[in-house]
Amino acid sequence: MTQGRHYSIDINVTIDDTMHQAFDHMVLSMQTMMNQVAKGDHHRRENELLRQANEKLREELRRALVGSAPMAAPTPTPPAAQQPPERAQPPAAARPAPAATPSSMGGFTFEKSIHIHETPVHSVAFDHNRVDKQMLATASWDSSVKLYSLADGGSVVKTLGGPHAPPDSKMGGLYSVAFAKTADHILGCTSCDSTVYLWDHQKGTMLCQLKGHSDEVNGLDFHAQQQVMCTASDDCKVIIWDFQEGITLRTLDKHTKAVYGCKFLGMENQYLVATCCFDQKTRIFDMRDKQVVGLLQLHTDDVIGVDYSVQKQLLATGSDDGLIGIWDARSWKLQQMINTKEDGRDGNEVKRIGFSPDGCMLAAACSSGKVLVYDVTVSPALQVAVLDGHADCVFDVSWMRCERTGYDMLVSASHDHTCRYWRRRF
Repeated sequence: MTQGRHYSIDINVTIDDTMHQAFDHMVLSMQTMMNQVAKGDHHRRENELLRQANEKLREELRRALVGSAPMAAPTPTPPAAQQPPERAQPPAAARPAPAATPSSMGGFTFEKSIHIHETPVHSVAFDHNRVDKQMLATASWDSSVKLYSLADGGSVVKTLGGPHAPPDSKMGGLYSVAFAKTADHILGCTSCDSTVYLWDHQKGTMLCQLKGHSDEVNGLDFHAQQQVMCTASDDCKVIIWDFQEGITLRTLDKHTKAVYGCKFLGMENQYLVATCCFDQKTRIFDMRDKQVVGLLQLHTDDVIGVDYSVQKQLLATGSDDGLIGIWDARSWKLQQMINTKEDGRDGNEVKRIGFSPDGCMLAAACSSGKVLVYDVTVSPALQVAVLDGHADCVFDVSWMRCERTGYDMLVSASHDHTCRYWRRRF
């Protein structure tokens, strides 16, 4: 090992100018280095204080929005085994799921689990024509629609179709259900047998079978003020119907793959209908001339969910890529994007979605077995609730507001054969 050299300096000996300058330079360099170290420590302390203050502000914002204790990050959960979007028959037996903690529910209160089907439930819809009855309809792979009242403890009021129905009332496995907005006795549902069924749900009688599609029919929506309905199918088409007369008015055929959802865009856009497709695109059609007036591109996988808020004039799209797009319906520009794969949900897929009655929140049915609720009045959107308890993919959600009780009601439909019901004060 090389030995270091040692020098001794007699401080009583006068040194020349060259040595004096060398010592000055060395002392100045040491002072500069020490100042930099001290400055770095100071910056680190400042950064830590800023980080703590920022975290405190975020926590206070969460508390103000949810009106409860600070939100806890959801426990990472691997995606539940799922079926292809509603193609395959029932999943394995339901397995228990952990209950949601109060801090993750954002002011929502879980009311009950509704087990009225023995196969996957693909769709749920509230009857907004009779809010006082708190009535909802569920559509299942068992080929039945159940009319269920949440009032007075909850009960099945009527069953439409099903495996034991008479021949003139039988349907195939069902993918979606909706109540007509202009005829309070009419309910529609779509089936894997390529048929759209219309029922008088008050009498429990089938009114007609609409046979215009050549493949499975996935979704439907009713117009707000006209006797018009739209249906979306695997045949790459959306059909606009006069549902009172049972005739086709328009066929929207500019899709390149299966169409999963369709939605009318309120009276302010009374001629427009949005469609979401497995070609990863959302199209806005003008029904008068069947032209595409808007083409929304964000997603990298099948687009399953679409909903519109009249109050906010926003369109939302949800996809198997785990993303939600929020679009301004006045310009068709992307307002913001929500990534539901955060917080340990790496494999999450978004199925159907639904705006709250006031348009301030958006609920997303997810393959992870959870319903994620976001405040979309802020950007970026704030996750205000993680509603769990399902043991398999959640495929649909529906909201209703009850002014009498002061509650928003939210119900989910799942492949685990059940629906779950939550309430939240508005």
